[in-house]
Amino acid sequence: MKKVLATLVAAAFLCAPAMSLAGDETDMAKLPCKEFIKAPENEMGILLGWIDGYMSAKSDNTMMSQAWMEKLGKHMGEFCAKNPDKTIMQAMEAMPE
Repeated sequence: MKKVLATLVAAAFLCAPAMSLAGDETDMAKLPCKEFIKAPENEMGILLGWIDGYMSAKSDNTMMSQAWMEKLGKHMGEFCAKNPDKTIMQAMEAMPE
């Protein structure tokens, strides 16, 4: 299961069109929640993959699971819907353990 999930995330990065959030580059530290929740479905996987990787690097936790990705996606969606002017970094910091 881990290999399948890792392969899907890698495929999303390689096959998805360039992110349209802000052109060629996006400063993820400044990305507002209102832009995150408006992202097309094909970009949402890339964003959540980046968020998971960033959080994993900070916590030194290299485990990945479908349950975690679902929890992460749910939290980010709910937090950002309630706080559209906050950044995704603030949403990540508010992620419950």
